[in-house]
Amino acid sequence: MCLRIRKKGRACLGINVLVVDDSAFMRQLIKQMLESDPEIKVVGIATDGLDALNKIEFYRPQVVTLDLEMPRMDGLSFLAEVMRKHPLPVVVVSSLAVEGGEQTLQALELGAVDFITKPVSRPSEALWRIQDELVHKVKAAAGVKPEIIRQLPAASPVVPKTVSSGIPPGIVAIGASTGGPRALRYLLSQLPADFPWGIIIAQHLPKEFTQSFAIRLDSLSPLPVRVATDDAEVMPGQVYVAPSGLQTGVVSKKGKFLIKLEKSDALYRPSVDYLFASVAAASKKRTIGVLLTGMGADGAYGLKLIKEGGGITIAEAPATCVIYGMPRVAVEMGAVHYQLPLPEIPGSLLSVLAKFGPKKMARVEKNDTP
Repeated sequence: MCLRIRKKGRACLGINVLVVDDSAFMRQLIKQMLESDPEIKVVGIATDGLDALNKIEFYRPQVVTLDLEMPRMDGLSFLAEVMRKHPLPVVVVSSLAVEGGEQTLQALELGAVDFITKPVSRPSEALWRIQDELVHKVKAAAGVKPEIIRQLPAASPVVPKTVSSGIPPGIVAIGASTGGPRALRYLLSQLPADFPWGIIIAQHLPKEFTQSFAIRLDSLSPLPVRVATDDAEVMPGQVYVAPSGLQTGVVSKKGKFLIKLEKSDALYRPSVDYLFASVAAASKKRTIGVLLTGMGADGAYGLKLIKEGGGITIAEAPATCVIYGMPRVAVEMGAVHYQLPLPEIPGSLLSVLAKFGPKKMARVEKNDTP
């Protein structure tokens, strides 16, 4: 970590970044974008994965920006290797394409903290539009502890025992942002194929990635996963991914839970708060709200509504959160019954459903934050 001096004599900790891209034009552009912020210093550039592995040893960067399509060693191969040898925060910066969506999701599962879709057009005006997002996400990534990346559980399916039958219908609502795709892959892989409640996921993702994300989860989970559609009935053992660009809610009608999609100008689309609030109103005590890793506060207020309505609320503990933001705010608001590391959440969901009310998990009191 380097120490840089701001104006008026105030010291700030600088963020050392390694830029990895096979395009000389993009390497220089990304460098200029990042160094527009006085707290960021690009200490090196690399032309491909092999070059980057060597330069990590020399420069010891705090964050890496990574292209995915490169010669000799591509981004996915680099990620697998760097997470094995030198875990550190990686922000993927790649061109948006249909096949790139799948690659980007794989990168997140391998341990990348976040991603930015790089415009495919050459004009600098279009490319410069990602500057603020790039700076913001690199700064956020710099706060991720390498040991958290190393400790994230492997995603190999380990299906636990099924829950008892005769459980009345209900909904598990899950919200996530930064670090969510990998956490969700793990969580869903641990649930049995006869899971008795419907699951609805609100994950912050660009619109173009929703379908790829649902397909990816479907291929890795015992449960069928699909993108939520308007008026679809929430069925037991089915997983619904809230489509990006819209708000996803639930209504109760004639004993059924129906998905309702709405247009919105809100910052987050889908909004975890919106989903949680609607589920709290529709399924009341037959609701479990789960708030996973993510930046900001989306979902905290909605989780509190679930708790106040008689539902059960779970937040991911800081020990496994890539970004301990959304869960932290929820805990501070007193919205959380149980705060658990990610590997304990699947089993706890089954315990809650089997007993219809957990008795063996330690409660998190309003002012008892880690």
